[in-house]
Amino acid sequence: MKSILIHLVIVFLIMSCSQEKEIRNVDIYEIKNIGDLSTTEYTVGKIIKLNDEANEWYEYGERKILISCKAKIKAGVNLSLLEEGDIVVSGKKIVIHLPTAAITSFEMNPNDIHTEMESISGFRDKFTQTEKNLFLKQGEVAIRKDLRQTGIIKDANDNAGSFIKEFYRNLGFEEIIVIPKNVENEK
Repeated sequence: MKSILIHLVIVFLIMSCSQEKEIRNVDIYEIKNIGDLSTTEYTVGKIIKLNDEANEWYEYGERKILISCKAKIKAGVNLSLLEEGDIVVSGKKIVIHLPTAAITSFEMNPNDIHTEMESISGFRDKFTQTEKNLFLKQGEVAIRKDLRQTGIIKDANDNAGSFIKEFYRNLGFEEIIVIPKNVENEK
């Protein structure tokens, strides 16, 4: 009976030591090789409206245009920005100070841009393609400005945290704490 108990204790010690070795031998910074990890994608639509009334005495009439556009925006975390000291291991517990999420991709597909309405009266000229492009740039600026209100950065941080937790859980860690660095309070 005594020898069985000693064998069980030895087996238990060997198993617990081998698990500890497995975690200690893991390169915890290997995750940096992923680089940009896009975790959230939003599609945002914008309507751009312009009323261009005659400004000079020789101009008569007005021009109006309504353009709709969509932007596909991706946000995530650049894991290559992890630095020495951003990951702290204590047994089976790991704390990761994750770089803050940012916009990783902003795309306005020309197929998603449409002139919904164009009205020209009097002796005014039609809108040129150059003018339409300027309006689209204004739309892009407006979309970028409104991104904060969408919550895309918060969602990207949350999703990256979930990914990181699962990544390290698969490496044998039992307690994983992810803390995004420099996160501004979003409302």
